[in-house]
Amino acid sequence: MEEFDLIVIGGGRASNLAIAAATAGKNVALIERDRLGGTCPNRGCVPSKLLIGYAEVARRVREADRHFISAKLEGVDLERIFSEVSDYVNQVDARYESRLPENLILIRGHAEFVADKRIRIRESEQELTAETIVIAVGTRPRPHPFPDLPAWSSDDLFPLKAKIPQSLAIIGGGFIGCELGAFFSAIGIPTALYVRSHHLLPNEDHEIGEIFCDEFTRHTPTHFGHSLKDLVHDGRSYKATFVTDDGERSIEVDQVLFATGRISNADQLGLEHTQIEVDRRGFIVTDDHLQSTVPGVYAAGDSAGRFVLQHAASYDIHYLRQHLLKGDDSPIDYGAMPHAVYSDPEVASVGLTENQLREQGTPFVRVMRDWKSSARSMATRLDYPRAKLLVSPEDYSILGCHLIGPESSTLIHEVLMLIHLENDVRRLPEMIHIHPALSEIFLGLALDAVKAIESND
Repeated sequence: MEEFDLIVIGGGRASNLAIAAATAGKNVALIERDRLGGTCPNRGCVPSKLLIGYAEVARRVREADRHFISAKLEGVDLERIFSEVSDYVNQVDARYESRLPENLILIRGHAEFVADKRIRIRESEQELTAETIVIAVGTRPRPHPFPDLPAWSSDDLFPLKAKIPQSLAIIGGGFIGCELGAFFSAIGIPTALYVRSHHLLPNEDHEIGEIFCDEFTRHTPTHFGHSLKDLVHDGRSYKATFVTDDGERSIEVDQVLFATGRISNADQLGLEHTQIEVDRRGFIVTDDHLQSTVPGVYAAGDSAGRFVLQHAASYDIHYLRQHLLKGDDSPIDYGAMPHAVYSDPEVASVGLTENQLREQGTPFVRVMRDWKSSARSMATRLDYPRAKLLVSPEDYSILGCHLIGPESSTLIHEVLMLIHLENDVRRLPEMIHIHPALSEIFLGLALDAVKAIESND
């Protein structure tokens, strides 16, 4: 039995905690069964956004006539695109390992608990223990109902080992399906989404979601009310059968990609041998110090399931560095947790939606503007961009902000900073905004909100 001061299970963002602890003189073991770096640089955020960069260029060429410019997309080198993204992914593990200090013990293998603070490595049966253990094992794609078929999940794209499909069906209408659907359709691969419900991005504010649906379906065919009943693969292509509102429908397609959500990896840790509890979704239960139901065992990032977002995982690890290494005993405070969808159109959001506020019975003032008040926005020649603020009439605090349009994920940081420092919408008009930048939209929105509140007093 090897004893450590700290064991970190999962070599994604939590590797930063392991490095910091080892640098501080702690005896640290970092356990990773796959590639260091975790989902984000290997299979998620980074490679998918690299792909979207190519898609944005291709789409702008196709849509150049909107600016009275005649342009023709003569070809897309799909092999080169996937090769370059795969080359990046193939270097991630080595880059992460090169950052590890010499006194940090890296163990490559599958960690399983055999007791509350006793871990066995499945491959070698090596056993470890520590008074402090941090679990950061992330999530994986939800299994699809046809596991014997070579259908894709998002984890199969990076690095791409299969041939590039001639046509693609995506099952699911959440952010993963919409991001990948926008990419594949933009680079010229016939792509369609098949969605069980009758809307896309179900977690977004309803007005933003409706605009997104209208714009997204202009370039990527989307079939609503389609539940997959059967999937057959003949060695070359797929035949998919759906139950629809009008009966059954079958299609033939070169490849199928399931984008139906993600589930916790905590079920692969042998937690049944411990007193560590999980919730009904399979995520590890934690308190406001990220500690599990076993003192000294913590869960961070997707493992705890509070926010399945990379920036939330990074925040968790930062918090644990302060808590475990510097003695900060204050509870974790996420403040306003934002998110973005890097599709076409782009969406960004923070706070509550209008429907959530209504369900809670929370008073609010709604203001919404298109971006055409900014000449920089007018130059895009797009009609759909909108910005929406939901503001408390009691103290002028921003309860929700929802954007759809180019650079939404960047623009929303103006609101995030305000919420973080002093959540009062009246402060926005006090700040000089560069004219005529896209962010000038918030100046008008804030004035609208204040006027609406004061007119009701």
